[in-house]
Amino acid sequence: MQRLIAFIEYNFHIILFVILQTICGFLVFSLNPYQQAIFSKASLGVTSTINKLSSDVYSYLNLKSQNTLLQNQISKQFKESFPQSLHYLNDTFSIVDTSMHHLFDAIPAHVVFNTAHKVNNVFIINKGLDHGIKKNMGVISSQGIAGVVLSSNQNYSAVMSLLNTNMKITPHINGQEYFTEMIWDNSKFNCLTINGVNKLEQINLGDVVSTGNSSLLFPKGIPIGHISKINDTPKSQYFELKLETATNFRNLEYVFVIINNEYLGLNDLLLND
Repeated sequence: MQRLIAFIEYNFHIILFVILQTICGFLVFSLNPYQQAIFSKASLGVTSTINKLSSDVYSYLNLKSQNTLLQNQISKQFKESFPQSLHYLNDTFSIVDTSMHHLFDAIPAHVVFNTAHKVNNVFIINKGLDHGIKKNMGVISSQGIAGVVLSSNQNYSAVMSLLNTNMKITPHINGQEYFTEMIWDNSKFNCLTINGVNKLEQINLGDVVSTGNSSLLFPKGIPIGHISKINDTPKSQYFELKLETATNFRNLEYVFVIINNEYLGLNDLLLND
């Protein structure tokens, strides 16, 4: 205690100076709007820099494991869905048929902006024209269908989410395609409605809904979701089916853009039909 008192007595003038300077600084920045604005701006800049640095370090350390997990999930999903071979080519992998004919390329991308609460949701990915991505290409997540490319510039692409009233995909259930409505009505998050399935069909809770042969944008068998509710309206001959999407759009971070290498030729045949 005596040492503490002696230290204070010896450094009294310095301690008093520091205390008075602190009080003066507080009064200057709290009572003067200009100085307060300068201080706030400076502190915000420092805080933003630190947060960005921390985020970049975390993303860098976590990126490899996230990409490995994503590609493993996609690979497993495709291998279960297709009898074809699956080949990785750098950051792109290809799906070929039994005659080794090149069908689809899948280009990995990172979601940099996303909405999931609007009537017509979109998200933006960090790949564009420079990476071979164009309008009307399918996009999938590690869980299933995510959307369709709306437009692209050199480095980015806007994608129409599955949670969008303009999204049209033919549902494939229990080995059969149903050319009927599958709509997003914004009534419940991650939930779509399928109308027009006849009550004579064998539909059960938990049935997987996936892509079929009618889509040129996606390979057959990519999950869209599963049947979570079956509404049996007495006066109608059709079910109203509720589908919970396979992709969690609130947690959408990594996706793959699907490039159908035969799209132009097949589309020309359909247009001339």
